[in-house]
Amino acid sequence: MRNHKIAIRWEGPFSIKTVIKKMNQRGCPSDYSGRDYGLYQIYGKHILCGSNTLLYVGKAVNQTFAQRFKQHNNEWLGKEMDIKIYLGRTKYNRAYTKKDNWKAWKRDVSIAESIIIYKYSPNYNSACLGDLPKLHPYKQVLLIHAGERHKLKGIDNAPDDYV
Repeated sequence: MRNHKIAIRWEGPFSIKTVIKKMNQRGCPSDYSGRDYGLYQIYGKHILCGSNTLLYVGKAVNQTFAQRFKQHNNEWLGKEMDIKIYLGRTKYNRAYTKKDNWKAWKRDVSIAESIIIYKYSPNYNSACLGDLPKLHPYKQVLLIHAGERHKLKGIDNAPDDYV
């Protein structure tokens, strides 16, 4: 078991309309070389917590941000108020390649998502809230948030931050 760093560059805020219209760069077919895959944060108004509340954290790995947000918009997001979206893309890592069908990238995005959900407890996430994130094959994971991370801290250190 070893320690691991995942660097995420965040951009935003974006509207739902902008994400659906513009965040659809796929890359080559059956490939994740396009720009519009990764993590996202959704902020909005919550009945108990007020405005600018972290409502949901998710990932877009088998579809682009635009495709994922079309689903969210149809399911629930279209009914929400004052929505702001932040998109996170993992910074280049030599392990992220087509050679292993992007398995290392998918694993890192999933680990990062579960750490963020567990630590920040977004109001609308139900999965990952009560379970310690699975860090395997790593002992410790350091998430480094850069750019427009909004309310996320600059660094999340799993599992040390859980104590």
